[in-house]
Amino acid sequence: AANTQYSSPAVESSCNNDDPSPLAGGCNPHRNRIDVPPELLIIILQASLPILNPHSLLEYEMEMYLKNLSLLRLVSRRWRDLVDDTPSLWPVLCSTIPRMVNQTSITRSGEAPVIVYFGSSHITFGRGHSDEHPDGFTELVGSIRDRWKVVWVRMRAAPDAWEYLNSPAPMIEAVHLKWSYPYRPLNLELLGGETHNIRYLDLDCVRIPWSRSEFRGLKHLELSYADGEGLTMDVILDVLANSSDMEYLSINSTAFPVSAAPFLHPIHLPHLRTIKLTNLPGPRIFPLLRHIEAPHCQIIHVIESEPGTNEWLDESIGLFEPLLREMHKRAGGSRLDVAPHSLDWRACLEPWMGNELGFNVSLRSNSFASLLRWVERVVDEADLEDLQMHIHISGETTLADPEVTSILRRLRSVTALHARSQPENGRETVRLLCNPDNPPLPILASLRLLRLDFEDMPAEELLQVLQTRSDGHCNQGGPRKLPDLKVVAELKAQARPVPSKSLPFTAITQIRSLAGVNFTFNRAATSQNGTLAIVWDNEEGVPK
Repeated sequence: AANTQYSSPAVESSCNNDDPSPLAGGCNPHRNRIDVPPELLIIILQASLPILNPHSLLEYEMEMYLKNLSLLRLVSRRWRDLVDDTPSLWPVLCSTIPRMVNQTSITRSGEAPVIVYFGSSHITFGRGHSDEHPDGFTELVGSIRDRWKVVWVRMRAAPDAWEYLNSPAPMIEAVHLKWSYPYRPLNLELLGGETHNIRYLDLDCVRIPWSRSEFRGLKHLELSYADGEGLTMDVILDVLANSSDMEYLSINSTAFPVSAAPFLHPIHLPHLRTIKLTNLPGPRIFPLLRHIEAPHCQIIHVIESEPGTNEWLDESIGLFEPLLREMHKRAGGSRLDVAPHSLDWRACLEPWMGNELGFNVSLRSNSFASLLRWVERVVDEADLEDLQMHIHISGETTLADPEVTSILRRLRSVTALHARSQPENGRETVRLLCNPDNPPLPILASLRLLRLDFEDMPAEELLQVLQTRSDGHCNQGGPRKLPDLKVVAELKAQARPVPSKSLPFTAITQIRSLAGVNFTFNRAATSQNGTLAIVWDNEEGVPK
């Protein structure tokens, strides 16, 4: 095997051209040549074609696949015969390509399974687009319905395409139905109820009847606006419990009741790589996560739809809590933003892949204290390295809740504190950090960024807080190394290029003299007003 030699496609084509003339590209009959076995050549040809993922198809991808397949046939007579006689190279039937191409694919695919795609527009191999479907496509593919393996139906497909899905088709293993019209979902009796062979189920605004024994052995379950008759939390858990090979789970904007009786057994899904629970209320998200054991999950997206009750935030989500922490470590860090009504925690394992690998947890709540309790229990107590935790103080009464201030004082992993938007937030935030008669608060030891509105910033109190931070922290009997802290005083955009409030130069100078503290001003961008210079009164701290 180590001595095997391969010829390039150009050499292969020339050496297998029956015409030896130079114009025909024939090769010298006295020249040595290597005959590639047909089986190996087929593998090479397949590898040269665009990859077709039958569960993530776009119309132009199928068009490019067939174009490249046609080009391979032009290389040589041998290549043409191999391509024409290999049924697995002709799996695609699509309503957005010419009828003649589909007829050719049906003939050359023999008895092999096919992918049937009812698209939403007519693409004629570069000759423009049309909303009209090729005449007779449904009838054309309907004649070989016993060979359908993967079926795609888009919203604007011909009406008779949907009718084909109401009757049994035992060969179908994957259905991707994209009605994509949430305000008028489509009701469908999927395959006449004979769905035991389906392994990939993808419904978008399509409602089907559900029962406990409807689906078993699924690998891919994707529901979007797909609440149908009989769909409950118990049915979803039953489907998962009977689908040990599940690899992908996504539920978006789908309503289903939650049973009061708990599901008794955890569901172990060793092959599950992706979980996306988006635009669902918390009482539906957390029971699902608590019952699933997916130790090898690589993508987790949890996005709650709207603020609601807060009890579920205090409940454990089982193995997903340590899994999120483990994914944070694998990603080399993550960012957590907590505001009075929202929480967003994100980590990306491969940033150049569009934030796909990793996790994204977005929660909504009417209670800031509930979100902070979740952060303290799941994140802060774990002492995660390379965690960026940003706390956003906004709203008029954010710090009026004693529980909120108590939790904030205890947090040990906060790296940034933003106090803006409302009067008094900056002053109350500085007072929150002040603890003159006791050891410095844990939050001060990890803080790297403090952002305040200058108009609301008590400079003298801030100086006291920062001095306490620098002087009072000790770790195991020795001075604790503190991260550098950047303090940003935000100036409002206004016509005058100076703040309306007098600058407390003495306090600011002392703040800037502290080791590891960087104090800066930041002004919102404004248009130029022609001012060339300002004469400053050092005694009064105002412009003359």
